[in-house]
Amino acid sequence: MPHQRAAMSYLAGSRFSQTFLDCANDLIQSIDRNGRFLYVNRAWRETLGYDEAEIATLSVFDILDPECRENCATLFRDIAAGKISHTYEVVFVAKSGRRIPVEGKISTDFKDGELVATRGIFRDISKRKAAEDLLRDQKLLTEKLIRYSAVPIFVLDPQHRVTDWNRACEMLTGIPAERMVGTSNHWQAFYGEKRPCLADLVIDSADRHNLDALYASAKKSELLEEGIQAEEWLDAVGGERRYLSCDAVPIYNHNKELVAVIETLHDLTERKKMEEALTRLATTDTLTGICNRGKIEESLRQEMARSARYGSPLTILLFDLDFFKKVNDTFGHSIGDQVLKEVAATVGKQIRETDTLGRWGGEEFMVLCPGIVAQDAVAIAEKLRQRVEELPIGVTISCGIAGCLPGESMDGLINRADKALYAAKHSGRNLVRLAA
Repeated sequence: MPHQRAAMSYLAGSRFSQTFLDCANDLIQSIDRNGRFLYVNRAWRETLGYDEAEIATLSVFDILDPECRENCATLFRDIAAGKISHTYEVVFVAKSGRRIPVEGKISTDFKDGELVATRGIFRDISKRKAAEDLLRDQKLLTEKLIRYSAVPIFVLDPQHRVTDWNRACEMLTGIPAERMVGTSNHWQAFYGEKRPCLADLVIDSADRHNLDALYASAKKSELLEEGIQAEEWLDAVGGERRYLSCDAVPIYNHNKELVAVIETLHDLTERKKMEEALTRLATTDTLTGICNRGKIEESLRQEMARSARYGSPLTILLFDLDFFKKVNDTFGHSIGDQVLKEVAATVGKQIRETDTLGRWGGEEFMVLCPGIVAQDAVAIAEKLRQRVEELPIGVTISCGIAGCLPGESMDGLINRADKALYAAKHSGRNLVRLAA
């Protein structure tokens, strides 16, 4: 046919020789206006698996995936009309039936206003498509893992906007995802007033100097070096005060640009309450509710170390109830216990917040007074003695005072306070005495 002869003449006169085209890795084809093949290169033949005899019987529509044929028919009509789509994607079907996605560029040749040939240069993009599909599947999997994880999770973009707020996070906070996604209001789920969450501090690394002020137990995340981990009591989680452990880790793209921060939350409220209860049991006198002997000894050891380090004064008061055995013998131990509780409560109300009151044993108590010299503590002890004497329960206390001396041991300090207490007892009780 005339147009076919013209096309063949064009190919013969092309500056690209067949040898050169056959060495190319891309799939190269030339078709006439009816889609019949005028030329295909070696890469095309090897990829699609057709020999020359078979190619002579095929049109371009025979190697196209059925889903592509309609679009390609439109494309060829546009080409014939002089409209060229320079780059496009189609799917070839090899002789074996394997689908091969390709990306192609086309060029056309007209002679005397008539289309004589269309050349296409295609690149097999199977690997790229597979990678895109894998990436899409991974993204879908990640979204499902976040959405349906039993661990509360929310995700922020670099502009502090919520992109994910999973079901577990909804259940923990009582706030549905539709109220959070697309906003920067995530703080409302945890705090009564606006302040950064852990994820915000990962995004704004310049604000990390506020970390210690905002979180008492912040440290590097165990999940990722660039992340942050913290635990704290939060006052507004689903309308309750809850203790949460939080991990915030950054996600970067291949250019090391931040694309998201994931914050995971673990509700440790019940465990924390149990820990605090056990701590109270271990450090609190069960009868009076003040420090037990172990705790007051630990506090005294710490205060003595601080006094030695900074050269600040430290004084202890050691007092007990006068004739307490007579109270137990006369009224019974239940009344005696009530008297101990009443005395502890009265003394506890009179001392400073920086002072520490503990039950030393039986009817004996100790008060730690950091920052006060022994002479000034006499007035404090006298006030305590008077307040106990004024109680309607009819008991009094005797008190010994000792100020910590440079280099003195804890046993030495306590022994001097005990001797002063004994002196108060020996002098008639209901008295205060200062250690030598």
